Amino acid sequence: MTGGGAPGNMDEGGLREWFSSLRRELEDSYLRHSEPWRQSGFSGPEERWAACRRPIADCIEAPGSFLDIGCANGYLLECVLRWTQERGITVTPFGLDLSERLVRLARQRLPEHEGNLFVGNAWSWQSPLRFDYVRTEVAYVPEHLERPYIERILGSYLTDGGRLLVAEYRSRKDPGGRPWVDSTLRDWGLRVTGQRSGFWEGRELTRVAVVVR
Repeated sequence: MTGGGAPGNMDEGGLREWFSSLRRELEDSYLRHSEPWRQSGFSGPEERWAACRRPIADCIEAPGSFLDIGCANGYLLECVLRWTQERGITVTPFGLDLSERLVRLARQRLPEHEGNLFVGNAWSWQSPLRFDYVRTEVAYVPEHLERPYIERILGSYLTDGGRLLVAEYRSRKDPGGRPWVDSTLRDWGLRVTGQRSGFWEGRELTRVAVVVR
């Protein structure tokens, strides 16, 4: 799930339309493909997917519950389960996505966990429980809501001591030199306790910043 900027004076109706437009864009883009990583919004080969997404699993250092916000078809959840199991760590997967159509695919992919996969908007969703790990991106809301969104996730979604994994993905065409998400979080006054990076062909394409509640 990806997003973009929006004017800071957006009213409630404009915000609803922003999220509706995002949902339509995701469905149009993801559901035209059959490969599971492309149905999760990744345009490259599967090997690059693994290199750019495994850092999320590497941030999980102990057993616990894991919520993937923007879970799409559940392929990242499936991969995180496998990658953590390889290190002897048991994770209970949960997912949340704007699109009912994508969540339906996630439930088919993870039938043993279908009750843990929800349709909803993380900006307003009332979580039924708290999680030990939550993965998200600042791009899931308009630009002027990025900081309050992250603060909301920290305050409402995580257990005490839980870890928020804020991911940022870039393509090989993106220009270098601009700050990564961990720098943005520090500018907001948040304490980043760790980070993991994913590389492909010698270039950093993923960074995951860890913030402990």
